[in-house]
Amino acid sequence: MKKIESFFKFEISQTTKVLLYKISKGDGRRWNVEYDEGGKPVLLREIGNPENFVQIKALPSALHFTTVRGYVYLVEDKKGDGANVTFNGPVNALLTQSLMPRMTYIRQTLVGMSSDMEDYAPIAEFMAKREERHNGEVNPQDKHGWRVNMKFDNELVPWLPPFDGEMRSKPKKKQRAGKFARK
Repeated sequence: MKKIESFFKFEISQTTKVLLYKISKGDGRRWNVEYDEGGKPVLLREIGNPENFVQIKALPSALHFTTVRGYVYLVEDKKGDGANVTFNGPVNALLTQSLMPRMTYIRQTLVGMSSDMEDYAPIAEFMAKREERHNGEVNPQDKHGWRVNMKFDNELVPWLPPFDGEMRSKPKKKQRAGKFARK
């Protein structure tokens, strides 16, 4: 079977500096950042799963991430606020990505392209072409995409298999213990 390479572009509201801070120190911290002698970030290791790592190249106004599976994110600051993100990898990896869990996606900016397309297309057009390429067969990995799909403002819903889990409108809050516990 011919390997199809996929590329995606989208915008986020954070700059590279804020994004790296949120990845390393944000709420629900998930990654340890390892630095070189000069203080530049060079590696992210997932907490509790150290064999899952991401190499980082910190460039002026840009971050280049390469995951352990070889997928690449290039995050480049825009003038003013925010950044453009380019991702090279399969749509399933983008759907299940955990590198940038606290990104704030800017609506209607997700576009995709594969090696058999001439240019980037709106995600609806990309996914329709992907479905055509697969003869309408649902990719079983897409079932894992619901969590990240919400971060893309549910723009991928028409192409995901039906959700068979429990939907929560609000995440569960941690119960406090001790003198700060609610009574």
